[in-house]
Amino acid sequence: MLAIRPKDTQLRDTQQTVSLEKDGVEIELHGCAVSRRGLFGYWALVVCTAGLAYVASVWYPGMYARLAMRPTQLAQSSYIRVQQGDKQLALERVTASPSDGSFESGFGESKECVECNFTNKTELRAFSFRHHCFVFCPTFNAFFAVSQWKDAAWTRGTATQVSGLSNNVVVQRMRVFGKCNIDIQEKSYLQLLWEEALNPLYVFQVASIAIWCVEEYYYYSAAIFVISLASIGSTLVSTKHTARRVRAMANYVCAVRVLRSNVWSDMESSELVPGDVVDLAEPGLDVVPCDMMLLEGNCIVDESMLTGESVPESKVSVVSGDHVLESIDVAAHTFDPAVSRHIVFAGTRIIRARKARSSYPGFSSNSAQPFRATAMVLRTGFCTTKGTLVRSILFPHATKFRFYRDAMRFVWCLAGIACIGFIVNTINLHRLGVSPGEMAIKALDLITVAVPPALPASMSIGMVFAARRLRKAGIFCISPSRINVASKVAVVVFDKTGTLTEEGMDVLGVQTVSQTLGEFGELQTDPWGLENTSTMQDPGEDAKVGGRGLSVDVALATCHSLSIVDGTLVGDPLEIKMVEFSGWSIDERNTTSDPHETPTITACPPQSSHQAIRVIMRCFEFAPELRRSSVVTSDLNGRQLAAYVKGAPEVIRDLCHPESVPKNYDTILNTHTQGGYRVISLAGRMLDIDAAQLLNRKSIECDLVFLGFLVFENRLKPATASVLCELRDAKIRTIMCTGDNPLTAVSVAQECSLIAPGTTVFVSHLKQPALCSSDGNMFVPLTSVEWKESTGQSIELDPVTLIPKSTDPHNACKTELNRPYCLAITGAAFAYLERHAQGTPAWKHMLMRGAVFARMSPEQKAALVDHLQQLGYISGFCGDGANDCAALKTADIGVSLSEAEASVAAPFTSRVSDISCVVQLVREGRCSIATSIACFKYLGIYSIIQFTTCCILYSYDVNLTNGQFLFVDLFAVLPITVCLDRFEPFSRLVPRRPTASLASKRVIASLIGHTVLTAGFQLAVFAMSASQSWYHAPEPATPGDPDSTPEKGDLNTILFVFSALQYVFMGVVFAIGPPYRQRAIRNYAFVLVTVSLLAFELGVLLGPLPGLRSLFGLVKVQVGWRFVVFGMAVANFVMCYFGERVVFPLVAAPAAKMCRLARLVFTGRLSEIARRNSTKGLIDAVDTDTELSGARIKPNREQCKSVFKDFSRSDSGGNTSERGESAESDGDGVASTGDDGIVDCLDDTSDRSLLAAASLP
Repeated sequence: MLAIRPKDTQLRDTQQTVSLEKDGVEIELHGCAVSRRGLFGYWALVVCTAGLAYVASVWYPGMYARLAMRPTQLAQSSYIRVQQGDKQLALERVTASPSDGSFESGFGESKECVECNFTNKTELRAFSFRHHCFVFCPTFNAFFAVSQWKDAAWTRGTATQVSGLSNNVVVQRMRVFGKCNIDIQEKSYLQLLWEEALNPLYVFQVASIAIWCVEEYYYYSAAIFVISLASIGSTLVSTKHTARRVRAMANYVCAVRVLRSNVWSDMESSELVPGDVVDLAEPGLDVVPCDMMLLEGNCIVDESMLTGESVPESKVSVVSGDHVLESIDVAAHTFDPAVSRHIVFAGTRIIRARKARSSYPGFSSNSAQPFRATAMVLRTGFCTTKGTLVRSILFPHATKFRFYRDAMRFVWCLAGIACIGFIVNTINLHRLGVSPGEMAIKALDLITVAVPPALPASMSIGMVFAARRLRKAGIFCISPSRINVASKVAVVVFDKTGTLTEEGMDVLGVQTVSQTLGEFGELQTDPWGLENTSTMQDPGEDAKVGGRGLSVDVALATCHSLSIVDGTLVGDPLEIKMVEFSGWSIDERNTTSDPHETPTITACPPQSSHQAIRVIMRCFEFAPELRRSSVVTSDLNGRQLAAYVKGAPEVIRDLCHPESVPKNYDTILNTHTQGGYRVISLAGRMLDIDAAQLLNRKSIECDLVFLGFLVFENRLKPATASVLCELRDAKIRTIMCTGDNPLTAVSVAQECSLIAPGTTVFVSHLKQPALCSSDGNMFVPLTSVEWKESTGQSIELDPVTLIPKSTDPHNACKTELNRPYCLAITGAAFAYLERHAQGTPAWKHMLMRGAVFARMSPEQKAALVDHLQQLGYISGFCGDGANDCAALKTADIGVSLSEAEASVAAPFTSRVSDISCVVQLVREGRCSIATSIACFKYLGIYSIIQFTTCCILYSYDVNLTNGQFLFVDLFAVLPITVCLDRFEPFSRLVPRRPTASLASKRVIASLIGHTVLTAGFQLAVFAMSASQSWYHAPEPATPGDPDSTPEKGDLNTILFVFSALQYVFMGVVFAIGPPYRQRAIRNYAFVLVTVSLLAFELGVLLGPLPGLRSLFGLVKVQVGWRFVVFGMAVANFVMCYFGERVVFPLVAAPAAKMCRLARLVFTGRLSEIARRNSTKGLIDAVDTDTELSGARIKPNREQCKSVFKDFSRSDSGGNTSERGESAESDGDGVASTGDDGIVDCLDDTSDRSLLAAASLP
């Protein structure tokens, strides 16, 4: 029986839908089998088309499946076609293996899983897709991922039997789960070469080389062939090197000791299957090979490889009654914290494993080995957490970015121009009487001219140089395409501790309770000033609440989960600082004579007596959902037991006797938090000796006596304030997202200028949740959240409109009500509004006004980033620890400050431990995108120039010579293109972001303008030359044979020299520096290449160098006319230079409006728009309607301006300037008005427009 979840699939006879939650995708499985008739037809088509059909089937994988396969039921399918939408992802073969009765013992039914029966006659049918293994379940006629498998015994709370798995069960499970290792099969060089050679770029190059060879352009063809081989070779070596690195990181096999059939045996870890019991105390086991649950003993592990968190984690064995096995979700990527404390994950390093007597049923009775440290295998291979991370590296999510979409559109536009030229020149050559073969070759050659082979490659050259510069700056990138995305980042979310502030905290002191006043006394910065004190003034009251005998210094010394490894304290750095402040020493010692007994932790004060030693009997580690931790301590004789608890102040207060809480609790707490300090509350209670061991955690952590505040000081990193100011000046919104107290977070945000001076901060307070009204009023839940001013002023926000209002009309301060303001949202309020108010204007307003998000869980951090993306933000996240991994993967740009291998969770990893890397990344991203667009424009104009030259020459049945083509493509255009890519980023960020669209108004205006100018000047030079008396038009050498027309002549010479000057000058035109790149004069390679080429070309044009003329097949032209050609080239340069920097940007917006007006006239919508916008001019009405219809909402335009103006004014108080610049700043059109990184992905933008804020009441 196979344990499955039917809710994950939507079933049919021949297909089903499966949701891969770990990868965040939904796929369709279609059953199919080979059709002999279809297979014969496919290969016949391949033969008839000389292999072109095979190439097409590689480019479009669905083609082969549709021709050679036939649909069939999933139960009889021999292949599975995996699709996502209309796109086929893979065609996988289904394998079958025999099953016997023993397979049933490993599967069963439970309350959470449904039964799937396998009999002796049943075959195990399975297939693998992207390292996900799917098994066919006959009961439901569907495939289910083996990652969903759960042993039936586990659902009843029973681990593997005390004797271990039987051999038959192991064999069956091995067939299903495979080897227990993450083994990535490397492709051979031959396979990689074949796949790379079938890339459309190289196929096009091969076709081009074939055409050039027919035209006897041997030198140029050989040069392109060598360059292509070098490019393919470099790609193969790089791909192979990367594959080997990933494989070395992923694949791990070690020796393990396993219990099977009641016998312990040594074997390789690759032989493990789920349910196996492994000895963790085996000396050779340093790294965990799979995900396992701790059954006996305890251990300390280093999980930095997975999480990036350098703090060692303590793992404890499961306890009977915890219901961990019953509730565990083996299909989840990560487990709940309550479950994770029992799980050792694959890839983690075991620092220490300690044996203990098991309290789990079935093990404590084993007298042969009463003390053990064992764990049961839960998941193996790619089903593990490490396997999921490796899979995310092998199959990253496709980057949906406008630039890459527009790049292909641009190539197709050039191809369209080439087709037009193909048709026109074919007609012209036919008119001249050119032979059909020669005519076909020349026409096809024109296509290779219009679509230069180097054009697609230029898209990545800039990113390669940017990645290299980032690497030199200590920033490593595993996804180079994200560099361009960084150019459009509009919001960056920062973690606080370890990111904005220093990693470690220092203890400022302890605020104890005065014995005489029942209030807090002075802050104790000296541990020797701490007294054995309770909170009561009256000893009678002290006894009443059970506070007698409790001590603050004992709480500091014992309330932790630290361990000692090789004489060093290991654990939470905060707890280490706390113990060091107390002055007590920590030791581990056995209280029994058995060497296998788990030692207990003892705390001894300096110069203490025997009675002052405290022993930690039980430890309840910090639970994020409870936000507290606790211990049970006793004296050395076990006579005096006490429980000490520490945690969040708001949580501990609710657990304490009201009589023990000081009167000025809130006042002192607010003073510390508003000062930027982190505050932890301390509390305790005395326990009865007889009942202490029987109490559970909930019973211990109640009826507490408040002892005081432990105050930590967390200093800002030196670079934090300056980096945030630079981001704010660049109109990039910054947000703090932390698990700390909201007031502490607000104070730190104000200190580092994330919240600007003079900005009012409103903090959320969740009241008793209101129930939705019966009439469906969506605003009722909003009233459950109060928004109070952080310093206690008499103003608050209306819960529905989020507009400031006074709570004291008599003392209302108009200045405060009109000041910029931002929001600080707690995790509780965020979760409540996310559930009950998501989609309302107030929800969107909260996300846009929020500057601080406090008490946020790791899942909520990721959810915040996701909601910002839904609003249209290109978002970044910067963090350093385990709590940030989910958000780092969710963000468009994730930057990890951890140097651990766990940085695979983020596209970027910085060795620089402060947030300055974010500015560097954005600068490089802006430089990279500006460089890529400049190269595209240059290569596009280069192809237009050469296309125009060839069209003019083809009108006389002549062309450029082989040497001319070679010089232009290899020695002029290629060096200029590479040097254009070597521009370094500008020294500072500016508010305006670069365009990311090749279809933007400015880019299109630039391309059209330069096309008209360059082609126009060529035609002018041709016409002027043809009118000269000395000019001789090309004529056939043999009368009546147009194919005999020599290429050498006046026309060829003039057009070649003039176009060669155009290539150099256009490189200078597109060498734009600030505000995204350094000035061209700082790019020494570009200056050297440009000056050298210009000097060489002037030597060819003006100098008496007959050797150069013969090298390129040129003729001698009159000296005076040479200066005319040079003057025309200079005039062309001046006009293009002036147009690129002044004219084209000015005419782009009006021209776009006129085009929209013409389109609306053509579609008949003009009258409707004019009627809706009767108060505006016609052009403004068209522009307004286009913007709003693009956003698919129709708010009042003036209200939009008012909202955005208010956001801009308060952008440093939450940095919510959603439109940081005018709509004409980049010309990206409706989808990215203002070009601020909002609504810039390829996803549907209808729900991502920030104009929705204008509908606020």
